[in-house]
Amino acid sequence: MRFLRAALRAAPVACAIAGWWLATPGAGAQEAQSNQAEPTWEINARDQDIRQFITQVSQITGRPFVIDPRIKGTVTVVSNTELDRAAVYELLLSVLRVHGFGAYAVGEVVHVVQNPTLVKQTGGGDDGLSGARQAMVTQVIAAQNVAASELVKILRPIIPQYGHIAAVANPNVVILSDHADNIERLMRIVAEIDVANEEEFVVRPLTYAWVASVVAILEKVAPEQLGETGPGPQVVQVIANERNNSLILRGKSRPVAVIMDLVDKLDVPATSTDAAQVIRLAHAQAGNVVDILNGLFTADGSEEGQHISIQPDESLNAIVARADPGTMAEILDLVGMLDVRRTQVLIEAAIAEIAVDDLFTLGVELAGADQRGQSVPAFNTTLNGIVNALLAGAVPDGATAVDGVGLVTSTTTPGIAVAKVDPDGISFGAVLNALATNVAADLLSAPSVLTLDNEEAKNLVGQNVPFRSGSFTTTADGISNPFSTVQRQDIGITLTVTPHIHDGSSVRLEVLLTVENLVDSGLTGGGGLEAADLITQKREIDTTVLADDGQTIVLGGLIQDDIRESLRKVPLLGDVPAVGRLFRSNRETRAKRNLLVFLRPTVLRSEADVRVTTDRLYNRIREFQLEARPEQADREPDDLYEGRGSG
Repeated sequence: MRFLRAALRAAPVACAIAGWWLATPGAGAQEAQSNQAEPTWEINARDQDIRQFITQVSQITGRPFVIDPRIKGTVTVVSNTELDRAAVYELLLSVLRVHGFGAYAVGEVVHVVQNPTLVKQTGGGDDGLSGARQAMVTQVIAAQNVAASELVKILRPIIPQYGHIAAVANPNVVILSDHADNIERLMRIVAEIDVANEEEFVVRPLTYAWVASVVAILEKVAPEQLGETGPGPQVVQVIANERNNSLILRGKSRPVAVIMDLVDKLDVPATSTDAAQVIRLAHAQAGNVVDILNGLFTADGSEEGQHISIQPDESLNAIVARADPGTMAEILDLVGMLDVRRTQVLIEAAIAEIAVDDLFTLGVELAGADQRGQSVPAFNTTLNGIVNALLAGAVPDGATAVDGVGLVTSTTTPGIAVAKVDPDGISFGAVLNALATNVAADLLSAPSVLTLDNEEAKNLVGQNVPFRSGSFTTTADGISNPFSTVQRQDIGITLTVTPHIHDGSSVRLEVLLTVENLVDSGLTGGGGLEAADLITQKREIDTTVLADDGQTIVLGGLIQDDIRESLRKVPLLGDVPAVGRLFRSNRETRAKRNLLVFLRPTVLRSEADVRVTTDRLYNRIREFQLEARPEQADREPDDLYEGRGSG
């Protein structure tokens, strides 16, 4: 049920419309009737037709209203306050604004329209009801301290849809279009924002804390208040002066004071007073770790790096470091990750030479000598070892012939030999040689070496041989003194390998294998070969391969094909056709050699793996030893270090 109550202090007037308002005299209304005071209304409406609501306001204010025919709807107003005519008119304007409508005055007539953007100031009459405050006005606001574009960002959310705001960079002004009352409110907001930025600079030396660490903490604690620039007055610019370990703060007094209070709490003595520490290493080398740490902390030459010192102690395999507590903690973490037990790799190699030698020797050797004291034989074709032995008396005294079969079996060169020993001492011998040989294979070496991952290992089995590197002659007192310079070189089998473990199971091997041996140069002097004139034969494999843990691989073969022919004969007689074969010997050698290298890497990740591998290799040696000396079957590997390995 809607009610209308109206109370007039001058004379009561019944102006009720059924069901809408209930008007009653306000407080002190009985006394106001005699004084003809301004009447008041207490308005309450529920789901009232908006046109009826406008009609009643027209009756109260005494102003005519022109209502747009599109104005429709209902309104609800709840109030316990008594309103005069001006307040009732303001209430109507608020109701219209809430429902998306608007009103503007043209003289005494108030126009109610549907589109609030049509509401504008017309300079209409002044009836004391504040119609001008609801008129649309345009205001230009000059900003003195804040950029106009920043003001637009702040004010746009509080301007209604029908309002307008724009920024002009030069001359830094804001243009507003809105109701007059809202323009006044916006101008008050701008006045509070557009104030001078009164900043101060503060230099805060630090006594205990490192300036870079303090700045890092401040950025985490108050990220929105720190920075070189910021959107609001609470931003403080913090600059770290590492040269003298001080902070430079720039900003307004209050936020600077807050940051200073936080800095005071951070610049206190550290819990640990140890500025230097000695870090013992269990596995890594101190020099290598120090090189890495210096590259990380001091290589850039920064002020902070000048306060850090890291040195190795090779005798203790330790690191001596001095730094601020934060950096020291980082150093300790890095050392812990670097000082780990490294995986080892056992590389076992087998170097085999497969050779096929075709040797063919064919010839006849004749010789004779007088054993009665004459040292010069009557004739001899080649002075073969067999004939020499024959002529030297390798037959029993008194024998008149030599058994050819017995002679062949007692020599290394197969053939047929006969001889005649005269009682007077004249000896005669003849040998027919026919030889063919074939050699199969030979295991040159089976070296093995244990090394760390990514570390080079070298195994050499051979001789250190002198080679002539130069010669010169000095003269003193007319006497020439020749001198020769000699340089020594390792000759033999050299295995150099560097393992790299990948993904825990495969091993990449960088292998350099050299097989070098001496070759007979044919030069003799003194008691044999001239060492400085030696000739070497060298075969080499330089490669990189990938093998799985425990897998045997072959690196490849080095094939050598050697053909040699030689002829031994008696001058002139050996060249006689047909008969000359009795006075010459032919030798032809064909040699093919293939050098094969087999490798087997074994990854040893723990002490148990090393122990098992050591026992396996030791047992292999023991098998050879027990074949010769079975009484040492109870020996253990540790006995080798206690002097009982060969007892």
